[in-house]
Amino acid sequence: MNLRSLSIVLLLAGICLPERHDVGAAPLPAQAPPSSETGKLRIYDVPEPVEKLAQDPGEREDFLQLKQSGEPAQRTPLIEAFVQKYPESNYLGQVHHMATLDYRSLNQPEKMFEHGQETLRHSPDNIPILALMALAHSDKGDPDRSIQLATRALGRLQKIVRPANTDQQQWEAEYRQYMAQSLAGLGHAYLVKYEMERQASEETSPPRESAPDPAPPEPDAAQPKDTGTATAASSRLGTLHLARAYGYLTKSLNEEPRSQFVHFQLGVVSTRLKRYPQAIDAFARASLLEGGYREISRRNLESLYRVTHQNSLDGLQDLLVQARADLAGGNGKPAPVTGDSAEPGSE
Repeated sequence: MNLRSLSIVLLLAGICLPERHDVGAAPLPAQAPPSSETGKLRIYDVPEPVEKLAQDPGEREDFLQLKQSGEPAQRTPLIEAFVQKYPESNYLGQVHHMATLDYRSLNQPEKMFEHGQETLRHSPDNIPILALMALAHSDKGDPDRSIQLATRALGRLQKIVRPANTDQQQWEAEYRQYMAQSLAGLGHAYLVKYEMERQASEETSPPRESAPDPAPPEPDAAQPKDTGTATAASSRLGTLHLARAYGYLTKSLNEEPRSQFVHFQLGVVSTRLKRYPQAIDAFARASLLEGGYREISRRNLESLYRVTHQNSLDGLQDLLVQARADLAGGNGKPAPVTGDSAEPGSE
């Protein structure tokens, strides 16, 4: 079984969230954003609105009721009612923020996306929502928007200063979490860009009856590009997308070594880059972590291991033991890239 066959075996769902309906729930499943007693994230609390003298007393009461509701299933109906009743409320930034996280936990991606967009309209520098929406836009086929949002989140994180009255350990943990999530958003976006452009290239490329001219003349600006030149340029761009995805996903693991989402994405990227030892290592770790990628990671791991080990699974358990030990020790870094990444089945 060669690489072309392997690309078919490896499930293309690897570039998306499982079944495309739990966006935001999978990226860092074991590290759900902690909330303060008010329901707001501590690392970037949405500012309290300035009270208006003529404010409706019922508006304030309804808002406090929202904050006191602990369960998302109970709070979301109250949120929807509040938004309808007070469309000009100064509290809308906080309300949409709470709704975004609640609908994420309830696995309702469309509602999460709707309220996430509204949150950013009221609070464009909201770090947790920027990171979350970066992943959501990639899942909707808009990786360029994802890159924009994740980059903005990283920029805000680099400038943020810990308030003196906050717990340093808690603050640093949340800081690393959002750094990891923003970097994962960038890595995921570049992988999606690669897959989208690869698919588009396959759909538009004519059947290859003969090899293109190895040295085509410089195309005139008024004439269509040579097919061979366009294909080569597309291949170089695709490689660049994969290299960026690999780099950002690796940096994400430096911040959060136990992210199943990132390990899985890194397995897909490494396979596309023909870095098979790294792909096997990444899928092994993803298969050992809790989350929605466990089964698909195990299937991809076994498929890739077989084609790189003469259709045998001998030694796989030893590899899993080592992967489990690495995870227990907090080591989420990918295996080092070596020069022995040969074509599967070539040994």
